[in-house]
Amino acid sequence: MPRDGVFDESGKAYAEEGQVMLDGPDGVAISMTPDAAEETGNELIRAAAEARQQIDDSARGAHGP
Repeated sequence: MPRDGVFDESGKAYAEEGQVMLDGPDGVAISMTPDAAEETGNELIRAAAEARQQIDDSARGAHGP
């Protein structure tokens, strides 16, 4: 369920006819080459780690060291 336009559920990926299909929340659907999908996956993992760090930094700033 979205909160302020941010979804907390993951998309589902599958391979079909040599393409990677991604079905996301709210009807988002895209297809990518395997190379594009792999790079997108890496970018999502990197960005998720960065976002988690931002949350941790914010929580530490609000509650002290």
